[in-house]
Amino acid sequence: MPYSVCVFCFFNLIMLIYPYVSALMFLAAGFAPSFVLLVGLKSLALRRGVWFRVSPAARALIDAAILYLKRGGRIKSPALLEALRKAAEKVLTLATPVRVLAKAVGYAVARRHSVEVDEERAVALGIQWLNTPKRWRKDLTTP
Repeated sequence: MPYSVCVFCFFNLIMLIYPYVSALMFLAAGFAPSFVLLVGLKSLALRRGVWFRVSPAARALIDAAILYLKRGGRIKSPALLEALRKAAEKVLTLATPVRVLAKAVGYAVARRHSVEVDEERAVALGIQWLNTPKRWRKDLTTP
């Protein structure tokens, strides 16, 4: 079996087992929508209960792409690829567990204040920042 086919089979196996992690890997490495990736993304959103919170246009786009890829089509349009990437990011943003989001925000808050924190403290800082009303939040990107 050629190496590229073996790697592709490995990523498909990961997609079936850990759809959230593998979907993030594909988005980070350059989005190339495949049938398995989009079906895994949709099933993840359905399991987490966020599929119907996604905009109807994004849901329709993902469903149409799944049907097109299922019938053997290949998506080549850069505009369609970009629209699918944005729809996938919306789904993943809603499906992200709060602990993961809080940890990322907590590390950003700690970096902004030049404080060294461990994982538990980062989660606590992130939850505090997420629970702060938007009018009193400071921007995390500017010092």
